[in-house]
Amino acid sequence: MHDDASELISLVNQCDKEPIHLLGRIQNHGFMIIVDKAGVVTHLSENVDCFASLSGNQLFGYTLWDLLDRNLVHAIRGAQSQAMILGKATYLHSVSIPHCEDKFDLCVHQSAEHLILEFEKLDNGGKYEGVITALMAQMSIFSELEDLYQGLVESIRTATGHDRVMLYQFLSDGSGEVIAESTSTDMNPFLGLRYPASDIPRQARQLYKKNLIRTISDVNGETYRIVGKNNQDVTSVDLSLSRLRAVSEIHIQYLKNMKVGASMSISLIVEGELWGLIACHHNTEKVIPTRLISQLELFAEMFSLELSRRLVNERIRVSEKANATFTKVLSNLSLGKSFNNAIVEQLSLLKTLIDIDGIGCIFGSEYAKSGAAFSSRKIKRLTAILAELPDEEIHQFDNLTDIDDELADENVAGVLALKISSQPMDYIFLFRKSVVKQVFWAGNPTKRVELKKGKEILTPRASFEKWVENNESTSTPWTTLDIERAKSIRLGVMELTIRHLHEKELLQREAKKRLELLIGELNHRVRNILNLVSAIIGQTSQNKKDIDEFVVSLSSRISALALGHDQLTHSSYNSVRFKELLHNELKAYMVKESSFKISGPDIRILPYAVTPIVLVFHEMITNAAKYGALSATSNDGRVAITWGLDKEGCTIHWEELGGPPLHGLGEEGFGMTVIKSVIPHELKGKASLSTKITGLNATFLIPGKFIELDNCSSEKQQQAANEEQSQIRSTTKAEKILTSAFIVEDNLLISLDLKKHLKQLGIDKIDIFGDVSSARAALAKAKPSMMFLDVHLGNENTFQLGIEIQKIAIPFLFITGYGAAIELPDELSHIDILTKPVDTTLLKRSIEAFGFKV
Repeated sequence: MHDDASELISLVNQCDKEPIHLLGRIQNHGFMIIVDKAGVVTHLSENVDCFASLSGNQLFGYTLWDLLDRNLVHAIRGAQSQAMILGKATYLHSVSIPHCEDKFDLCVHQSAEHLILEFEKLDNGGKYEGVITALMAQMSIFSELEDLYQGLVESIRTATGHDRVMLYQFLSDGSGEVIAESTSTDMNPFLGLRYPASDIPRQARQLYKKNLIRTISDVNGETYRIVGKNNQDVTSVDLSLSRLRAVSEIHIQYLKNMKVGASMSISLIVEGELWGLIACHHNTEKVIPTRLISQLELFAEMFSLELSRRLVNERIRVSEKANATFTKVLSNLSLGKSFNNAIVEQLSLLKTLIDIDGIGCIFGSEYAKSGAAFSSRKIKRLTAILAELPDEEIHQFDNLTDIDDELADENVAGVLALKISSQPMDYIFLFRKSVVKQVFWAGNPTKRVELKKGKEILTPRASFEKWVENNESTSTPWTTLDIERAKSIRLGVMELTIRHLHEKELLQREAKKRLELLIGELNHRVRNILNLVSAIIGQTSQNKKDIDEFVVSLSSRISALALGHDQLTHSSYNSVRFKELLHNELKAYMVKESSFKISGPDIRILPYAVTPIVLVFHEMITNAAKYGALSATSNDGRVAITWGLDKEGCTIHWEELGGPPLHGLGEEGFGMTVIKSVIPHELKGKASLSTKITGLNATFLIPGKFIELDNCSSEKQQQAANEEQSQIRSTTKAEKILTSAFIVEDNLLISLDLKKHLKQLGIDKIDIFGDVSSARAALAKAKPSMMFLDVHLGNENTFQLGIEIQKIAIPFLFITGYGAAIELPDELSHIDILTKPVDTTLLKRSIEAFGFKV
């Protein structure tokens, strides 16, 4: 190790100056072609022939535009213009080039006089169009910053599939701390660990601001040179905006020491500065497709805006609270004869505003103090040091001995120096005592120096185990909120001394203006969403006084419509079997087979009539479950649904028996309006209702033009399946606790929504997988209490996975947009199928059917 501190600082400064944007090499998951203003190829990566049957000799000196398709040239030039205007890379997807059978995603950006084209093989396996919608939808549900940070890392890990995702926030001294983390179950946590500022050199931080997404696909992968004509190395081309840019050897070794196989970072920019990084690590190599990169890049910009808004709101809240407290201080100050003494006498009140142990105040030559504070001699030394520092409103120190040994003091270790004026040197000092402070670093933060080839170089640390640093002459660090409160104190004192009221009003007005702008934008987005659902909500809410009742009712109505539409889709918009329609709608209530009697000829409903009939019978069943034969007050209630055909059409009878006594239909809400009016209005049929002491009776006439006979009934198969499911449900008792779940779903928005519903049911540990292979890998490590499988995942289905988890006795359900009509393998024919969108009530009942208590 090297002991000379000044030389070590020199080596760190050299590391800061390493031209990492001019390495002249690229990673191996794509290739690069560079052209001049005329489109003539001047440079390319030496691995072009790995992707296309071309060589450098076939490209150097030739005009690229003459080799490419005319439409592609037009698209590239358009992307070039956009890149020059925005100052960042733009993307073209699914590009075909000569001499190559593969398709590529193309990254286009300008570097001085050069146009850089980066080609990456097209990934056809993923669905990325809805990623940004899903991520922003998740962010909107968190009100507290800590919850927002945790939701961010969990959502990014779900969207990208990385083994570890961390939110890394930069601190005032340039170091950074992991403030939120999501990892796979077999990884050691990094949450709460701190990394020194030198881990991310200055020039790397500048590149993070220029290029919001940085990926390293394979830490152990080979890199390729960028060459010019005659195979000459090229390091003069600026690759700051490059997707494929290779990585410094020091950083590669750093990642290898962390046992990282691939990484990605997403920059968060707040008020023009690098606030932090979303750092993603993977244990093996991992290529992030360009389509996903473009979505994440847009998300990074939107999330940074949202984070900026929330931080502004937090500062405003703190400032308002500080102002309210300081109003009391100001009222007391106005009564004092000596301004210095009046300020220090407010120590007890100031302690409620900011965590301090003492206060000192110097105006002109007069010095007053209270609590743990410097003596007059040390104050003179401190003000002399401050006079030599850059002119700032507030200076902060949490270890005064670091700036001068003469400031060592048994009572004071840290100070906030609030500058009131320069002539004379007027200050208010807020003091803190020393504490035995522990900082948890990710490994020993001290830089290692090794001698290689006669030259001393910095090397990354080899261990990232928690390393504890003890500081005995250090105070509790001053936080951002402390600084905000100190600013309020400074402004308040200045109002009394030099009447800078205009300065304070200007600051508050600017903050309010920015807040109003952000709120206006948010209001615009919300208004658009509300307009889409206002009609449905308006009708459902008319007679719903309880919010839970309203949510359940609205959700069930949407699910009923979705179920009807689902059956139409699977019949290719031909007719739908009436018995099948009834069974699917009644499924959630078939706790006992004896509760229902369904009898009538085999008929099919024509497409136009399906939705009205689904709506009516959904409301009938809901009404029976709330107030009638299927309600909690009925122990042996039954419902009989029978129908027959005549010359007018199909007459359907609904009869409830064994329910609570009915003496009338009660208040007519939206549901009863649907029952009475939809079939007469939509189908020109008839509907009549009557109440008996035994329950509700109803008769519906469906005109014959909407009915046809079913010559290939599946009644026996359906009845057998229902009997089997009913037997399972009736013999299973809810004794088990559902502690964990796996979701296998390739649509991010749907998977996150299902995860939300499961969390509402009390399930805390939920993992999401977008493909079968990752689900199998997780099952090899741990077995969940239950699984939820989407049937179709892009180019594969989950039938075989279902057979496998059935053999190891893990309960599971299928959830699919194809609905209950989907054809399952014989081995899985007994498995329940839920239809998207999933109704929470039906989901809960389906889980309880397996014996789980939720």
